[in-house]
Amino acid sequence: MLHNPFLFEYFGLILVLLLLFGATFVSDKLKALRPWVAGGLIIAPVVYFYLILSAHLVNVPFTDDYNLLETIYKFRQETNFVESMKFLFEQINQHRFPFERTIMLIMVFFTGTVNIKVQILVGNMFMLGILFMFFRSLKKEDISWYYFIPVPYILFNLVYFENAFWGIAAIQNTPLLFFAFLSAYGLGRNDQKGLVIGIVAAIVTTYISGSGMLTWISGALILILQRRFSLLFQWAIAAAAVIAFYFLFDYHFITSEAEKPWKHPIYNLIFALGFWGNAFYLDIPHPSIPGFYTDMILCVLAGAVIGLIMLMWLLRSLSNARLHWTHWLILGALMFVIGTGCMFVLSRPLSNWMMHGGKLLSRRYMIFGIAGLATAYVALIIMTKGIRQLQPGIAIFSMLVFLSLHVVSYFKSIPQLRKQYEELSLDGYFFQNFSTFLTTGNNFGDIPFWNHPTRMKELVSSIEKDGLSKLYESNQFPAQQLLIKKTGNRQQSYQAKTGVSVLMRANEEALPPKSICLSAESQNGVAPSYFVLNSDKYTILLPALPVPHSVSDFLTTRTYYQPLYEYTLFRNKLPAGNFSLWMMSKQEGKWISNPTGKTLLLY
Repeated sequence: MLHNPFLFEYFGLILVLLLLFGATFVSDKLKALRPWVAGGLIIAPVVYFYLILSAHLVNVPFTDDYNLLETIYKFRQETNFVESMKFLFEQINQHRFPFERTIMLIMVFFTGTVNIKVQILVGNMFMLGILFMFFRSLKKEDISWYYFIPVPYILFNLVYFENAFWGIAAIQNTPLLFFAFLSAYGLGRNDQKGLVIGIVAAIVTTYISGSGMLTWISGALILILQRRFSLLFQWAIAAAAVIAFYFLFDYHFITSEAEKPWKHPIYNLIFALGFWGNAFYLDIPHPSIPGFYTDMILCVLAGAVIGLIMLMWLLRSLSNARLHWTHWLILGALMFVIGTGCMFVLSRPLSNWMMHGGKLLSRRYMIFGIAGLATAYVALIIMTKGIRQLQPGIAIFSMLVFLSLHVVSYFKSIPQLRKQYEELSLDGYFFQNFSTFLTTGNNFGDIPFWNHPTRMKELVSSIEKDGLSKLYESNQFPAQQLLIKKTGNRQQSYQAKTGVSVLMRANEEALPPKSICLSAESQNGVAPSYFVLNSDKYTILLPALPVPHSVSDFLTTRTYYQPLYEYTLFRNKLPAGNFSLWMMSKQEGKWISNPTGKTLLLY
C-alpha cells in the first residue's frame, strides 16, 4: 500500500456499503443483511487506517524521539535508583514523559531495542479503546448500535496524521485521551472499583503530558455534581500527592514571556473555539494573510457548537433524570478536550484573529478536535433519544460531515505520509555523510536539536551501539563520495522527461520562500526512486515522490498516483555548488543511477 494505497477501491467499498445499508430500510428482502452491512461500515475505516499507517512507517526516530532515546540510554546506564528515576521523569519543556519512556523500556526489555514502527502502532491502538467506550455508551443508553456507524469515520482518518506517524506523539496524545476518558468512566461507575479506575487513570494521564492534570479538575467536578463528597476528599488527597511529586521531584519551572490571554480576550476566545473545532483544519499551507481562511472559520464555528453541546450536557447533570456512567464519561471527555484547548491558548495567546493563519496549530493537535467532535456527536445522539425525527437526522447529517472529512483527509494527506516515510529513510544517509537530517532543520548542515557541535553525534553513536536505534542500519547506500562511482551508469542516460524549476512558496514558518522543485517521469515503466545531485563536494540523495492525480483524473483512471515524480524543498536545505542531476532507480535488484544531462547551479 506504500506504492498503491487502493484509495479508489476503499472509497468504492464504503459507497457500496452505504447504498446497501440504505437499501435495507427500503427492501424487506435485504433487511436480514443490515447488521452485516453495518458491521462492515464500522470495521472498514478502522482496518484501512491501520493498513495505510503500517505501510508508511519506518523504524527511524524523528525529532523529539531522540530526546526520549537519550534518557532511555542514560536510564539503562545508571545504577543509582534515585538518579535513574530522574531520567525516567525528566521533563521536556513543562512536561514529564515517564509513561512514554516506560513503553519504550518495556520494548527494550522484550526485544532489546526500540522499534519506532511498533511504538507508533501501539500508541494508535489506544484509539480502539476510545472507540469501544463510545460503543458501550450507546449500548448502555439502549440506543441502536446503527447510530454508532459515523463514529469510526471521524476517529480513524488522517486529519491528525502528524500524531499518527510520529513516535513520541503516537504514544502521547492518543493514550492521553484514552486514559482521561477512562478516568471519567471510572468515576461514572459510582462504585469503589470505579474510583480506583478513575484515580489510576488520572495518575497515568498526569504523567503522559502536563495537560493530563486537567483530569483531576474534571474528576473533582464530576464528584461534586454526583454529590459524592466523601470520595471527593479522597480524590483531592490523591491529586495533591501526585501533583506535589510532579512539581517537587527534580522539576525546573519555566517562565513564559508571552502576553496574557486576557489582554486580547476576543481574539483568544476565538482561538480557543478554533482549537476545539480544529478537526476542520485542512491540510493546506496557512501563511499569514490579511483575509480569513474558510477552513479556519469552520474550525471556530465547530468549536462554538462543541462548546454549546458541553453547556447543554452540563445542564443535563443538574436535572432529575437518572444518569448512567455514560453521562459522566461524556462530560469528562468534553471537559478534558475543552480544558486542553484553554491550556493551549494560555501558553500561546494571540493578539489577532486566528483566521488570518500563520504558525498556530501543529497537525498533531487535530486529534483533540477529532475526539471532541466524536464526543459531541455521541452526546447529541443520547440527548435526542426518543425524538423520532431529530435523532436520525442528526446521525445522517453527522455521517455526511464525518465521511467528507474522512475522504478529504486521505485524499489530501496520504502524500504527507509518503513524504515522511521517504525522508526518514534518508536520514541515516544524511547523518552519516553530512551530520544533519533531511527531516530536521531549515538549512543544509543544521546541527539537529541542541546546536551543539558533538552532542548529537555522541548520542546517535551511543544509542546505535546500545541497540536502541537502527538509524545507521536504515542507510542502504554507499558513502556519498562513492555513490556515483558504485551506482552510476554514464553510458546510459535517463531518457524520460526531467525538470528543475524554482518556486516561491509562502509558508507558516515565514521561511525564505525560494524553493527548488525537481521532477521526472517514469522510464520504460520503471519508476525513479531518488533524485541525485552530484558536485565535486557533495552527492545528495532526495526522494522522488509520486504526484497524486487530480480529483477528476483519480475518478477517471481509478488510481491515486500519476507516473510523475517530484520533490520540492526550500533552497536553504541545499548547499551551494554546481550540481549534475542524476536519477536513481532499482533495476534487477541493484541501485542504478543514470545522468539526465541537466545541471543545477546553486549559489
